[in-house]
Amino acid sequence: MRKVSLIAVLAFFTSALSFAQELSKLGEVSKEELALKECAFDKEADAIIFINEARSDYDNLGQLITLHHVRLKILKESGLNKANISILFYRKNDFETIDKVDGLTINMAADGSITQDKLDKSTVYKKDIDKRLGEVVFPFPAVKVGSIVDYKYRSTMKHYGGLDYWDFQDESPVVLSKYYLVILPNAEFAYRVSKRKDLDVIIKPIADRGAIYFEMRDVPGLRKEAYMDARKDYLQKVTFQFSGYKNPFSADEAYMNSWSAVNTQLMLEPEFGDQLKKNIHSDELAVALSTAHSPKEKMKIVYDFVRSNMAWDGLYSKYSMDGIKEAWRKKSGNSGDINLVLVNMLKDAGLQAYPVLVSERFHGKVNIDYPFIDQFNSVFACVTIDSRKYYLDATDRFCPSHITPYDILNTIAFIVNKDAGEIIDIRNDSLQYTESIVSAMEVKDDGSVKGNITVQSQDYARMDKLENASEEKENAKNSYFHNDGFQMDISEFKIKNKENDQQPLEQEFEFTGQLSSSGGYLLVPLNFIPGFKKNPFISDHRFSNINFGYRRNITLTNSIQLPEGLVPDNLPKSVRMTTPDKNLLFTRKLSYDSAYHVIDCYFTLVFNYSLIDAGDYDTLKEFYKSLFAYLKEPILLKKK
Repeated sequence: MRKVSLIAVLAFFTSALSFAQELSKLGEVSKEELALKECAFDKEADAIIFINEARSDYDNLGQLITLHHVRLKILKESGLNKANISILFYRKNDFETIDKVDGLTINMAADGSITQDKLDKSTVYKKDIDKRLGEVVFPFPAVKVGSIVDYKYRSTMKHYGGLDYWDFQDESPVVLSKYYLVILPNAEFAYRVSKRKDLDVIIKPIADRGAIYFEMRDVPGLRKEAYMDARKDYLQKVTFQFSGYKNPFSADEAYMNSWSAVNTQLMLEPEFGDQLKKNIHSDELAVALSTAHSPKEKMKIVYDFVRSNMAWDGLYSKYSMDGIKEAWRKKSGNSGDINLVLVNMLKDAGLQAYPVLVSERFHGKVNIDYPFIDQFNSVFACVTIDSRKYYLDATDRFCPSHITPYDILNTIAFIVNKDAGEIIDIRNDSLQYTESIVSAMEVKDDGSVKGNITVQSQDYARMDKLENASEEKENAKNSYFHNDGFQMDISEFKIKNKENDQQPLEQEFEFTGQLSSSGGYLLVPLNFIPGFKKNPFISDHRFSNINFGYRRNITLTNSIQLPEGLVPDNLPKSVRMTTPDKNLLFTRKLSYDSAYHVIDCYFTLVFNYSLIDAGDYDTLKEFYKSLFAYLKEPILLKKK
C-alpha cells in the first residue's frame, strides 16, 4: 500500500465540470474497431471493451463528481446481453445519484455504411435492490453481433468517502482502462494496485493539479472460473483508502484503526453485543440437553434444535436488528438473528461459545490490514471444545455440527469476545470429501446391459450429495452419472442414512442400458465418478486461485460380467499419474479373468491439498487434460 498526500493548487471551489471535455467523445470510433471480429489477447471473449475511462473531481460542496465513459463491441451471440447496462449506486441516505446518461449504438452494414442509433432516455430507469444499493438500467437499441455500444453517465457522491476502487478489468477484455482522480486539497489517502505480474500499470501523480492518473492496457477478461472464490478478489484494480472519513455504506460505522477497536465497537452495538446478554429459554431444549453426556453432544443438540426451529429468510447479516427474542418469537430471521440465537443457547448450555464474523467465499477475501466490519457478510457461532474450534451456521440444513461449513473453508474470520477479539484462518484438513463407488455390470451378446451402483459418501461428499438430492428430487438420480454414448436408464434409486449424519450417505441405483458400437466393437464406458462429466480446466488463462475447499479421496470399483461370446480387445493399460509435488494422484488398474469372463476395473483419485495457487494452473490443467482422457477411454469388446 502506498500513501500519497496531494495538495491541489486550484481553489477548493473549482468545478468538477471543467474537465468534462477531456473524455473521449461519443461515436468517435475507428475503422479498426468497426472491423474487429476477435480480441487478439482473449480469443474466448464474446465482447470487447475498447475503452473504460472515468474522471473524478470535486464541486463547490466538496462532493465527488465522476464522469464515466464506456465503449464496447459485441463479438458473438452470447455477448448480446452486454448491451443491457446495469449501474449500481449507493442509494442509502441519498448518498449517490446517477444522471446525464447518454449513449449510441453504432453499426456498420455490409456495404460499409455506418448508422448510429441514440439511446432512448425514456428506457433509462432506476430500481431499488436493497436499503443500501440501487440500480440504473438501460438497454441499447438495434444491437446485434458486430454492434458497438458507446455510453456515458455521471455519478455524484456526497463526499470522498465513497471513493472505493477502480476496476481495470471486466468480464470482457479491456483494451484501455484509465482513471484520472483529483483529490481535495490537503487530503491524505492511500492506494493499492492489485494486478498480475505480467500486466503493466501506468501511475502518474500530477502535482500541479493535485491529481493522479492510472492506466492499464490489454487486460484479458475475468469470467467465472471453476472453483473460484469471489470474482472481486482477483480483479486487476486500484483500491483507495482515505484517512478520517466516515464510511457512508454501513449504518454509523466508522473506519476503525484496529481489530481491537472493531471488537469493542461490536460489543457496544445494541443489535450485536447487547444480544449476547439475552436469555432465551426452552423447556424442550432443556429436556434434550439432560440426556447429553459430553460437550460435543450438547453442541449438536443445541445446533440441531435451533436450525430445526428457525427458518432463514435468505438474508445475510451480522446483526439482529429487531432483537433475538423477537426473532425467536417469530421462529425466523436473517443469518444474524438465527446465529446470535444459537450463540446464546450454546452459552446457556455451558459451552464456550462466541459469535464469529465470516466472509463467505462468494463475498470475498478479508484483508487483515484493514479493520473494517464491512469485509464480513454474516455471523456464525464458534464453539471451543478440547482446544478445537467448531464453526456452526444454523441457516445451513445439511452441514452437521462436527464439519466446518464449506462456504468458509480457506477464509479469514474474526471471533468477537468481550475480553479480546481474534483473527482466525479457517482450515480443515482433518475431514475431506470421501466417496466410494462400487459398480457391477452384466453385458449381453446384443450389447444390452443391466447393473447396479452403490455410492457411499462421507463428510463433505455426504453434504454435497444430500443437498443435491434434496434440490434435484426425482432428477437427482439422473444427474449422478454420465457416459457419452451410453444410454443409461435408472430404474431404482434409494438413499440410506439421510438422518444419521455420523454415517456415510448410501445411494443405491439399479440401471439398464445399451452399449454404443463403432467399427464392429461394443464400447463399455468406465467413468461412473459423479461430478467428473466435463473438464472444468480448459481455459488458457487463469486469474483466480483454485479453491476446492477440502481434500478429496475417491475410489471406483467396477466389475463387468461378459457373455461367452464377447471378449475384450486389448484392455486399456494400467496408469499411475501424479503431479511433481505428489499432491494430485490418479491410478487406473484393469484386469480380465478369461475363465470367468469378468473384467475388473479400479480407479483412485486423490487430492492432497484444497487450495491451489493460480500460478500452478498450468500443472493442474495438464493433469486434468490427461485425467479426462483416461476417464473417457472405453473398453472395446469384440466377438470371439
